[in-house]
Amino acid sequence: MQVSAKHPGAANLMAHLCKELDIARFINHMVTWDDRQWKVSPGTLITALVINILVHRRPLYRVERFYEAMDMPLLFEEDIQAQDLNDDTLGRALDRLAEIDCRQLLGTIACRAANIEDMEIRSVHADTTSFSVYGSYENEDSNGSFEKQFIEIVYGHSKDKRDDLKQLKFGLMVTNDGFPIVGTVNSGNESDMVWSRDILDEFKVSFLETWNVAFVADSALITMENLKAMDAKKIRFISVLPGRYSLAQELRDRAWEEGRWRYRGPMSKAKDAAHYWTQTLQAEFAGRVYRFIVVRSSKLDNRKEKKLERVLETEQKDLAKLKKQLEKESFQCEPDAKARLDAVLAENKTLHRLTGRVVRQQKIKRPPGRPRKDRQEAVLETITTFRLEIDIHPPTEEALTEWRQREATFVLITSVSEDLYDDYDVLKEYKGQINVEMRFRFLKDPMFVNAIYLKTPKRVQALGYVILLAVMIASLLEMRIREAMAKEKATISTGPRTLDRPTARVLLDMLNTIQVVYLTYDDHVERHLPHDIPPDVLRLLKFAGYDERIYLENPFRKPT
Repeated sequence: MQVSAKHPGAANLMAHLCKELDIARFINHMVTWDDRQWKVSPGTLITALVINILVHRRPLYRVERFYEAMDMPLLFEEDIQAQDLNDDTLGRALDRLAEIDCRQLLGTIACRAANIEDMEIRSVHADTTSFSVYGSYENEDSNGSFEKQFIEIVYGHSKDKRDDLKQLKFGLMVTNDGFPIVGTVNSGNESDMVWSRDILDEFKVSFLETWNVAFVADSALITMENLKAMDAKKIRFISVLPGRYSLAQELRDRAWEEGRWRYRGPMSKAKDAAHYWTQTLQAEFAGRVYRFIVVRSSKLDNRKEKKLERVLETEQKDLAKLKKQLEKESFQCEPDAKARLDAVLAENKTLHRLTGRVVRQQKIKRPPGRPRKDRQEAVLETITTFRLEIDIHPPTEEALTEWRQREATFVLITSVSEDLYDDYDVLKEYKGQINVEMRFRFLKDPMFVNAIYLKTPKRVQALGYVILLAVMIASLLEMRIREAMAKEKATISTGPRTLDRPTARVLLDMLNTIQVVYLTYDDHVERHLPHDIPPDVLRLLKFAGYDERIYLENPFRKPT
């Protein structure tokens, strides 16, 4: 007997989730390929990449070596070896994948997942993120003509503040539970406004009952063109009214003047969660009347605090110039000086306070020329003028508090009727944008840095969709385990932390601790899990709908 061990980690569970969603079958059905010329099908090759991304977190980096440490018969239905997953075969699979409508592929797989999980989808959340890459990329084919059908890896507005790097962009539309319904890979310079327009079409033709689902997105959605399109397509939406429209400031000012704030409480269970107040206002915008919800938050983010520092610094400089200018002015009568002072104080809208006073000045005016020879006293004239003295005072705490409160105010716009969603519901759905942001955090795991090193946009675009497939599988894992834990009111322990809603990354990190011991006899091999495997890891398998047998038995072996 020989004893050995392998470290599959989460690979076996990921393989089963991929099998549930039929990823390989859907890909094989959509791409062009000949099974007589492919030892391993394109669908299986792409599935192997998905598993590698989820477990190894480094796309296309030594995939063959990664699978040398895996128990291949337990992962794939096809009879393949690790050496079959080399750079050439994986590159061919990416080339074939790039030729199909990958958005349709993701939509088809998402529809299957929604049916399997019986998802209750009341809203979707859409957003984009940039993904910086290193190196040079060939944006032209061998004939020198531009590959218009594929993305451009170029410089663009970087959401990571890496304007020195070229980039591509990812777009996602996820459900209220964070499961991706639509995913896109876009050129690095595509604007969010253009993407928002295109994603509305994707939303309308998706498998969703769009008449019964709210479309939630950030302020890039709000353009005159998009508003008209959503109105025509009867898409119910929730978004933020951008500050570039003067109506946003008008509504904020109106809300503060009316002061009809309604307390809505926090949106999360966190101890330091922000508290919210709302006011509903009606106003005409883009040719029709919309419901606007002015939201006041108890928290001011760091960007606003930095803005306050800049505002105070600018005010100090501007007021110092004003003080210097005013104190140079001279008035012939006191009422004129007083009127000027009153006007200046009334016009001051800064956080700093101004005070001032009128100062009388008298000057003896002597007659021109030399003194008289007869020494007779000349008649002297006394001239009285008035000037201003200005004092600049620091802002009061009350003024700073009011500024912070006003800056922590934003305006939501929605076409959803109040009968369906009241102010609280609209705010809650908008705060649900965190669902798509969490998917981007997973997508932009630090381990992915330097990961996309392919040299052609065609393959980079294809790999981008493979990464989105991996995000979809991770989301399914997270959603299924969270739902199972909620039903049992269960928690899991991750060292010092106890969690009731673990993220996909936490789950994968825990599952990646799984090892398998192999006892090899002359006529058979036995697989065993170590006795010291953490109980919570085994519970995760159960919550995901499986057990330890996926690491011990071949699910594809036909009975003899």
